[in-house]
Amino acid sequence: MSTIDDVRAMGKDVNNTLDAIEKMKERLDRAGTRINKEFRDISEKLQTQQFNKDKVKEFWEQPYAIVPKRHEEWYVIAPTFLDFQIGWLEKTVKGWNYFIVNKYVQWLAQVPTDLQEKFKFKKPLPLKVFDHTVLTGKDHQEETWGRYQKHFLKREGKDKIRIKKGHEFKLLAEMIGDGILPFMPKPIAKEHARKPENVGFELRPYQKEAWEMFEKVGAVGAYWPFGAGKTFFGLWAAACIRGKKLIVVPTTTLREQWQARIKQYIPQYADEIEIFTYHAYKKLRNREFVLVIFDECHRLPANTFSRLATLRTEYRIGLSATPYREDGRTDYIIALTGYPQGMNWSEIIAQGYVNKPTVTLYILPGMREKLAKISEIMKDERKTLIYSYWLDAGKKISNWLKVPFVYGDTRNRLEILKQADVAVVSSVGGEGVSLPDLERVIEVTGQYGSRREEAQLMGRLFHSTEKEPEHIILMTEEELEKYEKRLLAIYEKGFRINIVR
Repeated sequence: MSTIDDVRAMGKDVNNTLDAIEKMKERLDRAGTRINKEFRDISEKLQTQQFNKDKVKEFWEQPYAIVPKRHEEWYVIAPTFLDFQIGWLEKTVKGWNYFIVNKYVQWLAQVPTDLQEKFKFKKPLPLKVFDHTVLTGKDHQEETWGRYQKHFLKREGKDKIRIKKGHEFKLLAEMIGDGILPFMPKPIAKEHARKPENVGFELRPYQKEAWEMFEKVGAVGAYWPFGAGKTFFGLWAAACIRGKKLIVVPTTTLREQWQARIKQYIPQYADEIEIFTYHAYKKLRNREFVLVIFDECHRLPANTFSRLATLRTEYRIGLSATPYREDGRTDYIIALTGYPQGMNWSEIIAQGYVNKPTVTLYILPGMREKLAKISEIMKDERKTLIYSYWLDAGKKISNWLKVPFVYGDTRNRLEILKQADVAVVSSVGGEGVSLPDLERVIEVTGQYGSRREEAQLMGRLFHSTEKEPEHIILMTEEELEKYEKRLLAIYEKGFRINIVR
């Protein structure tokens, strides 16, 4: 090509570029005109509104409404622009958040002190369950018999009722549903207690409070936020309780993590501890333990796993940051573990025990655009877990980025996740995994509308010691329309989601 041709080609490129810039300027001008018009419209509407200053003052004194939902359950309705969280966020409708407050919220210490008096919970029956028997006292036997008769075999004297075989946990769940905590305190016996030696950590104040409760009652559920030290509470219990102990976990990934922490912090007691997954009931059903710890105990009420609660043990502990179930069996989580110990997420973040991640939701046309967005994000090199619960998509992303894919068939999962700067992960790494150097989580595909799953994935970053961790969600418009409710798990804890289209 001649020099003249080169110049002509360059001139043509310049003209094309100038045309593109001019068109972009026109689009920006139109967008600016539209935005200015919207601002003028809003200003005009505000100017024509007749505001009652006294009513506005009243609103800010109590910028929420409390509305009965059903027996001993309320909606607390607050505007979405307000930094206000309480209980569980059920839905968001046209600028209003609908939170649910019930007995669980109260038990888990998630109701601010200044609001507690606004919820009048009925005083529950003072019942206790012990050795397949309900201890009613003389004044409450008749009422108890009438309310729960289908679970009873016979009355024993004037203050006890014998429970039908196989009905104990169903009865416990119903009692908890009625606001009763029917557990019979069982203090740690002297022969089972010991002073631990050379434990490689100290308990935080809220962990000490829970431990003191456990010493008195022998059965607790610790429902603190992700990264707040539930595993360390379990390790402390394993060190302080003498005898055979069982830890039940949902995945082999978590089994590896428990094994690593036992080796690091309490190796002297490792021979007393066994770790099995929730699928191991047949191997365990005829054995006895001094202590059983159910990690991620929100799984326990499932039909497949609830039998594990019948294992013979002196004491029990449940651990979960998400103590609710979308199948309505939240009662059973508490029934199968013990006295609930909870803490408000905002408090534990304010105390500096966990980092608060930023959350960004990208709305994209499809998988191709999701892959392109991942490529763009990964230019900023940070330790990253990319979650894909669809195996085909996970393998595709893994091959495309040339990084490990950790899924059901992967061995040494935890070691891979620790060593890799970037890894694609299936559901086997969605719960409990703790990586202190983790800086970013990217969600590509998930289990539809599961709020608990969303909370668990964000929770991986609560374990991070790195500054400004990022939680990034990639969804299509269709996925957002169908599964938006999973995002409520983020909103209800006081997090903002930056939405980018």
